Amino acid sequence: MENQKVGYKVILKQKEYMKIISAALINRFGDSVDAIASAWIVYELTQKASWSALIYALNLIPSVIITPLAGAFVENRSKKKIMIITDLIRAMCVAYVASSYLFGFLEGWHLIITTLIISTAEAFRGPSSSALTPLVLKKEYYEYGMSLLMSLSTVVELIGTAIAATIIALIGTSGAIYVDMATFIVSALIIGTLRVQEVSKMESKFEFKTYTKTLKDGFDYALHLRPLFVLCLLGMFLNAILVPFNSLQAPFISIVMKGGAEVMSAMGVAFSVSSLLASVTYPKVRSHMKAKPLLSLCPFAIALFYIGLIKFQFLYSSRFGCFAVMAALTFILGLFVGWTNAFASVEFMKITDPAYLARCGSMFTALTMGVSPVASFVISGIANTAPLSGMFIGCGLLALIVMLIILFSKTLKEFD
Repeated sequence: MENQKVGYKVILKQKEYMKIISAALINRFGDSVDAIASAWIVYELTQKASWSALIYALNLIPSVIITPLAGAFVENRSKKKIMIITDLIRAMCVAYVASSYLFGFLEGWHLIITTLIISTAEAFRGPSSSALTPLVLKKEYYEYGMSLLMSLSTVVELIGTAIAATIIALIGTSGAIYVDMATFIVSALIIGTLRVQEVSKMESKFEFKTYTKTLKDGFDYALHLRPLFVLCLLGMFLNAILVPFNSLQAPFISIVMKGGAEVMSAMGVAFSVSSLLASVTYPKVRSHMKAKPLLSLCPFAIALFYIGLIKFQFLYSSRFGCFAVMAALTFILGLFVGWTNAFASVEFMKITDPAYLARCGSMFTALTMGVSPVASFVISGIANTAPLSGMFIGCGLLALIVMLIILFSKTLKEFD
């Protein structure tokens, strides 16, 4: 295959694509630090696991409702300008959260509003970034180019997660969130230097008729692309099944593992290390493994993670045992989830016409993320009455069922 002759060295010479990567990496570092700080802010303010799940759900709602509409909106506009504006909007929101927490007037409803604003901005930035990639990177470079982005993102996330607890200890929780604010500003400055020729088919003035036609054309194209539907189902499963892991880390670590921010940070490090390994090795793994065996191992790893965290509780009395179980299970989870995410990202870029990339990307995001708010609200309600251990075991059993469905499916042959 031609992409096997490319390699990562060629990708590093793509200057404009590397600018996009640089902006993404700086954002990822800030977000990884902010994720630890924000999770503890929510839990400290409310002392309720249900609030953690609620904020997580609200963070996803704009992705579901706004992203499909945003994709058509940005299709014929300057993606570069949209990325800069949305970065600055996010910086202002994060600055407010940090300042209000620092001076003691932050309340739960403040977090709800800022979360919705930030997520709305991201709903416009995501399709813009996706649509810019084909303009600065050749199609034959996609596999290694996207693998490099995922690999470096994981390295940066690993660094941010590893030092998050130290940053919080040195400059406080508010200081850690100010770090995230600074990364948004730097990202906007880098995108401002991006040299790309964007073809505009529409005047800057918004025309509803033209917009709706662009949106309809995108839906028509996506509905007739069967492999995209398969990727959507895969993404929906992953986003739904990982909701308890993503939204209930703080209460689970505090209640079940009897740990603090250092345990969450260590879990993030283990996940990032394995995700990094998955991103770097994906091109080689994919060249030797077909879609079905590759994808069937992912739900098995998820089941092992959820059930293992509960069944090995007897080891949590020892700090070493707690970290050992957590690190091993999280590493396995990150490895197979990383390979699956890489598979979905690369195949999506391959099968989608660049002219429809922003629209299909936004629809793909909305469909795959749409299950997460629903799952989060359900988890938020269950968390008030059911033990966390029961929810984790249930998720593990559901993952095993999905694994069997994949093994007996015939639709994945389209990707081989």
